[in-house]
Amino acid sequence: MMRLERYIAASLLKGWSLVLLIMLALFSLFVFVVELDHVDNRYRVLNALHYVALTLPQRAMDLSPAIFLLGTLAALAALAKHNELIGMLSAGVTRVRLVRCVAVPAVLLVALLTLFSEFVSAPLYQLAETRRSSIRSDSADSLNGKGLWSKSGLRFINVRKVRLGWIPTGIDLYEFEPDGALKTAIHADHALLSPGSRQWTLVDARYKAWIDGHESSRHLKKLDLGPFWLSKELPALSISTAGMSLVGLHEYIRYLTDTGQAARPYQLAFWQKASIPLTAGMMVMLAVPIGAEVRPLRGATFGRRMASGAMIGILFYLGTQLIQAGGMLLGLDAALIALTPVLILFLTSGFLFYRMRW
Repeated sequence: MMRLERYIAASLLKGWSLVLLIMLALFSLFVFVVELDHVDNRYRVLNALHYVALTLPQRAMDLSPAIFLLGTLAALAALAKHNELIGMLSAGVTRVRLVRCVAVPAVLLVALLTLFSEFVSAPLYQLAETRRSSIRSDSADSLNGKGLWSKSGLRFINVRKVRLGWIPTGIDLYEFEPDGALKTAIHADHALLSPGSRQWTLVDARYKAWIDGHESSRHLKKLDLGPFWLSKELPALSISTAGMSLVGLHEYIRYLTDTGQAARPYQLAFWQKASIPLTAGMMVMLAVPIGAEVRPLRGATFGRRMASGAMIGILFYLGTQLIQAGGMLLGLDAALIALTPVLILFLTSGFLFYRMRW
C-alpha cells in the first residue's frame, strides 16, 4: 500500500475509533440505567454490569452504520481542516484515487464486520441474554451441566441443551414400572415444538423397551410424545434475533418452516443482519463526497458537517423503518426489503460522487 493510502486509512481508523468509543459509552450508559430498574435480590448490580459488558460487541454492530458514517466524516473533515485535502488535490491526486483510498479500508471493514457478527457479537449476546433470563427467573442452574429435568409420575425427561433458545436438543426420556424396573428409554437428537402445544415431535429417536425381560429397540425418524413443556416455559426463550448468528437464524427459519409456523419476521431479521456490514460500508462511501471538501474548513463548518452526518443517520434510520413496515404490509420479499436501503445508499453516494468538486 502506498504512503497516501496508509495515511488516509490511519486517519479513518482514528475517526472510527473515536466515534466508536463515544457512542458505545453513551448507549451502554442508557442500557445500564434500564438494567438498574430490574436489580433485586437475585439480579444484582454486578449482573447488570456483566450483561452490559457482554452485549457491547452487538451494540457496536447495531451502531456500526452510524459509527462509520460519523467517523469517516470526522476523519475527512480533520484532513480538510489542516488543508491536507487541498494538498492532495494540488499533488495530482484524482477523485478516483481518493475513492480507492477509502474503498479499500471499507471493503476490509465489511469483511471484518461479517466475521465479527458471526463469531463474536452474536454468541456473546446470546450468552448475556441466557444468563440474564436464568438469573431473573431463579433458574440459573437448570441447564448448567446436567440439563433440564422434569418428572411426571413414573416418567423422567432430561433436555441437555436448548439450542438457539427455542429448540430442545439431547433429549432423554425414561419410564419405569411401579416396581422400579425400567420400562422404556428414548433418546432423541432434538424436538420440534408448536406454539401453545405440549406435544413434542422427537426427531431422530432411538426407542428401547423391555417387556417380560426382553429388550426391543428401533430407530424412528419422528415420534410424537407429550405432554412436555410449552415452548414459552423453556429457559432462555427471551433471546432475541440479535443474539443469533446468520447460520443460527437460517437454521431457525428452516425449523419454523418445517413446523408450519410463520417464518417471515425471522427471514427479514436474517437479511437485516446480513445487510449491516454492507450498510456500514456504504455509509463510509456516502461520507466521502460530503466530507472531502477542498475549501478551508473552520470550526463552525466542521460542526455543520458532523451535524449533517447525524441528520443523515437519523433520516436513514427512519427511512429504513418505513421501508420495512411498508414492505411487510405489501408482502414483499424479505431480502428486497432489507437490501433496498443499501441500494438507496449506493445510488445516493454515486450521485454525490458525480457532483463532487475535486
